Amino acid sequence: MKQAQRLTRIMEILSAKDNASTKYLCKILGASESTIRRDIEFLASLRKEVRKVHGGVVLEGERQHEHEYMFELKQNVNVEQKRRIAEVAAGLIDDGDSIVLDSGTTCLQIAVALQPKKHLRIATVDLQIALELARHEHAESLMVGGLIRPGFYSIGESMAVQMLDNFVIDKAIMAADAIDIDAGVTNFSIFEVSVKRKMLEIAEERILVADHTKFGTSTFYRVAAISRFTKIITSSELDPKKADQIREKGTELILA
Repeated sequence: MKQAQRLTRIMEILSAKDNASTKYLCKILGASESTIRRDIEFLASLRKEVRKVHGGVVLEGERQHEHEYMFELKQNVNVEQKRRIAEVAAGLIDDGDSIVLDSGTTCLQIAVALQPKKHLRIATVDLQIALELARHEHAESLMVGGLIRPGFYSIGESMAVQMLDNFVIDKAIMAADAIDIDAGVTNFSIFEVSVKRKMLEIAEERILVADHTKFGTSTFYRVAAISRFTKIITSSELDPKKADQIREKGTELILA
């Protein structure tokens, strides 16, 4: 594929998704990472709305807040906060627990932090997390089957929901795109919503993990009310007023 064709295709992808990771563009366009990086730099020099970021490219504009970053881009956002949240979440998991682990970069950090635990049974709805869990010698890990969301590596739709219905789970660890006191936990895409709801349904204890930037915002698809969770773990930078509002809902709030 010639450069002009690649540039046109990159702009088509950005128009549809508002962002793209370098790895995703490499796979879609059949080009090397160095070639895609040069293409992104060229586009950014031509068009002010195209911005190169670590791991990919973003199309800035009025609709930017309506779209979520692809996995590789999210990996580079609030990294320290996610690690702190992961350490706290891992501390709530006991040896021998059965857990279901949601998709996303915060949950990936939790999968890493669970390495020292023994005799865990872990189901996950994320390809990247499944790869991490495959390194755990003392855990029995299971990949939930279903439709794969390109660029995000999450598993969703009805097949995944049906598979989750076969499990008895001690603890569900769920991520969120946005959290609002009134709207509750919401998601950018409907793709994962039914899976998230099933996770909450099958687990005895329901733990929500999200850094402080997710609070006070909402997106289109509602997942669950805040009161549906037994615990919420977030970064210590959370606004104290928002923290008090969450506690008023009767859910235990843990600041990492």
